[in-house]
Amino acid sequence: MPSLKILTACTYALLLIGPLALAQQELPVPPGEQPDEFDRIIQQMKFDKPTRIVGRLQAFDGYEDAIWIVWTHVHDGRRWRDIRNDEMMFKVFPRDAGMMDFFRKLKPGTSLHLTVQTDQDGNRRVLSLDEGA
Repeated sequence: MPSLKILTACTYALLLIGPLALAQQELPVPPGEQPDEFDRIIQQMKFDKPTRIVGRLQAFDGYEDAIWIVWTHVHDGRRWRDIRNDEMMFKVFPRDAGMMDFFRKLKPGTSLHLTVQTDQDGNRRVLSLDEGA
């Protein structure tokens, strides 16, 4: 009967360890082979050309004259598109001191229609405040 106990113990060990060994064999997506959705989001975040967006004022940056917004919509050239990730938050810098003074008068949660582009320093810069659409 000792061999039955050993056989049972080995069976349990295989059942417990087997799935872990198989899970470790799954390889992550290699760099450069991300799904198209990731590429689209990464490209959107570059703001290498003037881009019309809508965002909610989240906070004022305490170290730099900038604001944090939650990005809600982007204009693709034809229509407004929802941003699917509700937590897409990033910092934008005003065009000038007068624009920052305007931002400081706003309350968190205020919806802003902005045209944004990345400047030569790599910061997302507000080129203009839009009336909305």
